[in-house]
Order: sequence, then structure tokens, then C-alpha cells
Amino acid sequence: MKLTKNVPIKPNPEFNCPPEILNQQVALSVQYFGFDGINHFGVIEVNHSVVDEVKQFFVLANQLKFPIEKVSVASDIPYKWNDEQLMRANVSSGFNYRLVAGTDNISMHGQGLAFDINPRQNPYIRYENGRAIVAPKEAVWNSSNPGTITNNHPLVQYMTEKGWEWGGNWTIESGRIDYQHFQKNKF
Repeated sequence: MKLTKNVPIKPNPEFNCPPEILNQQVALSVQYFGFDGINHFGVIEVNHSVVDEVKQFFVLANQLKFPIEKVSVASDIPYKWNDEQLMRANVSSGFNYRLVAGTDNISMHGQGLAFDINPRQNPYIRYENGRAIVAPKEAVWNSSNPGTITNNHPLVQYMTEKGWEWGGNWTIESGRIDYQHFQKNKF
């Protein structure tokens, strides 16, 4: 795995990403084990401060033969920074300069301090008036399905030992559970 040199990180045209945030992002080429049983390569963009831990996540995932559908950057043509499109396409991705849904706060993805894995196997669920709203809509979290992340999974254990937070540990009381999401609040 290596840093992809001379690949400029593209800013999201809908949001004015400050240069000090954009300049902290790095394109990381990673190898991953696909649902087809074959190793693939993709690029994930993350903050330079978390490169080593994200790199090790993918090394461990590959050693475990944990299947990942696709790894890509949010700016790729089919997705155009659109989180819904990334989730529907089951893309594992990192940096995406955007706001936390329903707020004016920059998301952890917007700082390159978060990444998502297999959104269709590991959905984002928010709760409104006791009703679960699942994204992407067709996603189902079933701990026995390949590519699903659980709280006792070695990938979750590795990341939490490194100080990362896994969104699957969030509770209904918080208003959301985000099985696909890892974030680093401090480094």
C-alpha cells in the first residue's frame, strides 16, 4: 500500500473547502479482498494524520479476507461528492467535504478523519419519532452476512484500540447508529 503521489485532491464544488483542510488530505492506494474472492486496488482519501492506521485497517481486512465491495474517492464521476450515491453503490470511501446532515457543522468526513465500509451491509440508521430510517434504503444489517461489521469483529477491535470510534456502537438514544462509519476524534 502506498500514498498516491501527484494526485491532487479535488474539492467539493458545492462547498468551499478551506485550503488548510484540503492540503491535509492524502490519496492512499489500498488493496482489498472483494466479494468475488479476488484482490482489488482502490484509492481512499484521508487526513495525513491517520494514514498509517487506515492503511493498517486495509492490511488487516485483506489478511482476514473481509470482503469489501469497492474502494473509491468521493469525487469520482459516478458519485460527484454525493453521499447517497456513494452508499447506493456500496462504495467504501473517506474524505468528502460536507456538512453533518441537518446541521451547519463540517462532518468528520469533511476533515478526512472518517471513512465508511460497505454501506449496504453496514447501513446508517437514524431515528425520527421512534421510526428507523435506513440509508441506503435497500441496506440490511445482518451480522452473519459477509462484509458486515460487528462490535466484536477484529477490524472494530483494531480501530478502537487505536482510538477510533465505530458508529455501530452508537445507540438509538443518540438518534443514530452508523455501522459503516469509523472516525478519529483526536490524534
